[in-house]
Amino acid sequence: MKTTLMAAVAAAAFITAGCSSKTGTEIVWLCDKVAGQPLALFPDADSALTESLGLMDAVPSSMSAFLVRKDGKLLMFDTGYGHPDGGVRLGLDSSGISPMDIDYLYITHFHGDHIGGMLDEAGNPVYTNAAVYASQAEYDAWMNMPPERNSQAVKTMDAYRGRLHLFAPGDTLPCGVIAVDAAGHTPGHTAYQVDDILVWGDIIHGLALQFEHPEICAVYDMDKQASIAARKRMIRYAEDNGLLVAGMHLPSGFLDFREAGQVAE
Repeated sequence: MKTTLMAAVAAAAFITAGCSSKTGTEIVWLCDKVAGQPLALFPDADSALTESLGLMDAVPSSMSAFLVRKDGKLLMFDTGYGHPDGGVRLGLDSSGISPMDIDYLYITHFHGDHIGGMLDEAGNPVYTNAAVYASQAEYDAWMNMPPERNSQAVKTMDAYRGRLHLFAPGDTLPCGVIAVDAAGHTPGHTAYQVDDILVWGDIIHGLALQFEHPEICAVYDMDKQASIAARKRMIRYAEDNGLLVAGMHLPSGFLDFREAGQVAE
């Protein structure tokens, strides 16, 4: 694997780290939880490969969200699980930011570790002033799933119905955020480009395994072949365009392709 450089700082109960784009846009990593992804979640990876990579039981990973400051606005990308003592809420608190301060909430997809923080324990919206953006394809797919699979997504989207905006890939959203098609992990999985930052959601679950072997899927990927294609496409796109990648399961939040030949983890 390419040389990696650490780009994160740890605090007692959460991890938060910040980077800036070349245009000055600030992005802050809000780590809900540092957790390894068990090797059993990657059934396509044989033991010879994982052992050669020094992976014995799990692949280093995280569960994260991101905060962006741009044009005087606060943008959130996903919300984590939403536990009151979780890293997302503690990270916002440490920055002096309340959920009600968020102007725009961009959702990569509807899995629980990405939308769980949108509602409080009573089922009320947490981000009370935010306009919410999600893929039309993602919304349609989840709304048509059986109740045992989609109850959280339905409840959450209903709670934000008056502020929910659905888009298509390629659309330009508020603050110049561009919706990038990354479908495969879920039917409407979306990456977002903000200047030279690419928030790519769940393109990679286990960096040490999947970066050099994008053909390996996690069991969470709903469409295996589309996931592989999206993973290869997003890695190539970030490399070709010199982007700072923010990933919800990257172990240190970021991958930095802005300098030729360098990847910062």
